[in-house]
Amino acid sequence: MNKILVCITIQENSKRLMKKGYDLAKSSGGELHILHIRHGETIFETPDSSQLFEELFIYGSELGGQVHFLCSTDIPHTISDFITQNAITHLVIGKPPVCTNGLAPNVFEKLVSLPKDIQLCVLDRENH
Repeated sequence: MNKILVCITIQENSKRLMKKGYDLAKSSGGELHILHIRHGETIFETPDSSQLFEELFIYGSELGGQVHFLCSTDIPHTISDFITQNAITHLVIGKPPVCTNGLAPNVFEKLVSLPKDIQLCVLDRENH
């Protein structure tokens, strides 16, 4: 059975990634897993985080996905462990923004170079 993992951040654009994961799961009869890993020790970094966290959780659940929220200081390693522990077959991620604090591109580069036998789907960023 295919197991699709969608890695999201706490932002509105993540709904597009979850929809892509849902489409993959539905077309293959697979399971949908949605994962957010907060760098550090808490997911509630800003006052808006809890509301967006709730919205993404509800949306992911409505799509039939299992939603996972974790905290870690080594995000690529935590994602790699999650992939192994849950026998993930497909990984859906978004391209990082061009200008960031340096964290996202580093995580992105490590994820796309994971030596896993999984299918990788990278969605381009949407310009608003």
